[in-house]
Formats: sequence, structure tokens, C-alpha cells
Amino acid sequence: MEVSPATASAVSKETSAATKSLTQNFDDFLLMLITQLRYQDPLNPTDATQFTDQLVQFSQLEQQIAQTSKVEDLIALHQAAESVGAVNLLGKTVEVESDLTLLEDGEATISYHLPEGVVNATVAILDSSGSFVTSFKVSTDAGRQNVVWDGKNTQDILQDDGPYTVVVSAVDADNETVDDIPVFFSGTADAVWQSEGQTFVTVGPLEIPLQRILSVFALKTPPTA
Repeated sequence: MEVSPATASAVSKETSAATKSLTQNFDDFLLMLITQLRYQDPLNPTDATQFTDQLVQFSQLEQQIAQTSKVEDLIALHQAAESVGAVNLLGKTVEVESDLTLLEDGEATISYHLPEGVVNATVAILDSSGSFVTSFKVSTDAGRQNVVWDGKNTQDILQDDGPYTVVVSAVDADNETVDDIPVFFSGTADAVWQSEGQTFVTVGPLEIPLQRILSVFALKTPPTA
């Protein structure tokens, strides 16, 4: 099974809970066994077979605790290796499928992918509160397309740098809406950090889970496809 950051975090929490439960059971079992030996009737001692079964249970419980601890160690090693590997992304351009774009120095590159048959396509820009900023017509060519937004709203006023939401809408020759148009975001990775077992890559003000990264480029701008 492939261990992703999300599953590693979930498994880590489960194994921690399991270890706590097993340890408590182990302590309770040991206390019960000692108490039984201490207060058994000398004239009617514990049956040897029963006592042996109890020792077997004691040994099995001890092994479960050891195995659970090893799983936690493996998860910790996986997370550490993941963080070390993610450091190699620093300074490189990373790309994810996301409806966000980052306006920097009055310019934002928007990347999207259109299927065949589109006859009309529009990009709309929304601010962080979801309010409409502007919209403009874009190429209807099939495949990967890049377009640059000049950072201005419908009144030709330059907007503040920061993250904005991109909505790409399109229709085909029958004037039917084309659904599920993927939009991509790319930017330079400038920080790597972990939280609750997940590794994140920071691109400007955006925090991207490592498993969502689709591609990595040495260049600042990914090539068109």
C-alpha cells in the first residue's frame, strides 16, 4: 500500500491510540497476574494449564506493543524522508491543479486545459471574498492554454497583489456548457513544512499539500503543453 501524507497521518494517530490501549491492557494484565499469584490459595493453587495460557496471553500482548511501536517508527521515518525530499523543491516551480492564481507585480499567469469542440471560452477573476473582479475572452484551442491577466478590474484599476480565484467557463457548438475544465496554478516553492503528518510546500501566501503537486520545473515558468 502506498503511504501518502494523509494516510500516514491517519495511521500514525491510529497506532498511537492502539499503543496507548495495548500498554494500558498490558499493565492491567500484569497487575492482575501478580495479584493472582500473591493471593492464590496455597492449598488450591492456580491450575498449571490456566497459568500457562495467561503467560501466553501476556507474551502475545507484549509482542503486539512491540509491533505497534515499529509501525510508528516506520511512519516517522517515512515522514522524515518525505520532508527531506521536499526540500529539493525549494527554488523550483511547482504546479498543482487549482482554481487559484497569484497576482504578483500586477501580473498573473492563468493556465487551463480545454477539450475539443469549444467555441466560446471566458475567464472570470474573483477576489478573496468571492466578489467579481473582471472577465475576458480566451482562446478556444483544444489543449493546454496560458493567458496573462494584467491585474486590472473592469474599471481598468490595478488590483492588489495576492491570491485570486479563476473560473473558466466554456460552451460547445450546441451552446452546451462544457464542465470540469481543469485550471492549474504554478509558482516558486519557497518553504517546506509539516503539520499533523502532512508535508506542505509554500508558494507565496499559498500552502500546498505535497501530494497535490503535479509537476516540478527548474525554470520559473513551466513550458506550455
